[in-house]
Amino acid sequence: MRTYDVAIVGGGLSGVLAARKLEGQGLSVIVIDKSKSVGGRMATRRIDGGRADHGAQFFTVRSSEFQSHVDEWSKKGWVERWFGEKYARYKGIEGMNQLVKNVSKGIPLKLQFKVHHIIKQHNEYVLRSEDESEVRARAILMTPPAPQTGQLLKQSDLRMSKEAEETLQSLRFSPAVVALLTVNKEEETGLPHSGHQDAHLSEGIERVTDSYAKGISNERIISIYATPERSKALYDKSDATIKEDLLNLTSTIIRPETITAYQIKKWRYAQAENVHTAPFLAVSDEEDVIVAGDAFLYGDDSSGRTRVESAARSGLAAADELMKRLIET
Repeated sequence: MRTYDVAIVGGGLSGVLAARKLEGQGLSVIVIDKSKSVGGRMATRRIDGGRADHGAQFFTVRSSEFQSHVDEWSKKGWVERWFGEKYARYKGIEGMNQLVKNVSKGIPLKLQFKVHHIIKQHNEYVLRSEDESEVRARAILMTPPAPQTGQLLKQSDLRMSKEAEETLQSLRFSPAVVALLTVNKEEETGLPHSGHQDAHLSEGIERVTDSYAKGISNERIISIYATPERSKALYDKSDATIKEDLLNLTSTIIRPETITAYQIKKWRYAQAENVHTAPFLAVSDEEDVIVAGDAFLYGDDSSGRTRVESAARSGLAAADELMKRLIET
């Protein structure tokens, strides 16, 4: 069985950007994800003839490092400015998920593979699924949300420092509940021309987006995001109950009688309630296992919150650390 230089657990933007950077330095990598495709919270749902983003709706740029990647994506026709003045909001031209798919093209992927535990044999790591399938690597980059990473590491045969364990335990996440509502595209909504609104909304609503006005869909699909507090209250409710609740809170934007179909999407780990002020976390000095993701921010990050850019920069920083470790050995 082949042993890769680096196995990356999690196919979100953090993971695929790290993989691209490592491959560029001549290292062999494989990206592992439990889902059917890469993307993570850069998620786009196809519904009949339309599509709608239901994870990250856009991203902003605050660093020159990330700007260089965004400029490249823009030249390739993958992203473009959507709205915003001080910090432009960029959208994926074909949806946010397609951006991650584009970045991951050519990278070895192992999808629908849920890592159950990790063991160390000699000088390599063995990542095993519940059915005992295996992936082997010299080093590992973990990019799932911290609670999931912490649980996986606990049930693995690895040496984790007390500091790393405490850090992962301290990172708590709020859920997100999102309603995707299909309406006739000829219907007018109470949204701005951009199709996005995140202010002057009813309490309990974080943002509302129209994918048709956004320019990524041939059908008008409205994405309604509940606030973290409302999402916690609604998370275990039925889809019908969630739909009714969110519609009641957005009645000035969407008329219920115009809805022809709906879906409810849930994210258990959507937004970190607190962050780690370093771009990655080493599991211990004895292990070549690094943890990264959107909750790992540079100390000088002016936003202080998780977002697409923090995920990207974290993955890139983790790739640098792994390159250094592997070259030294």
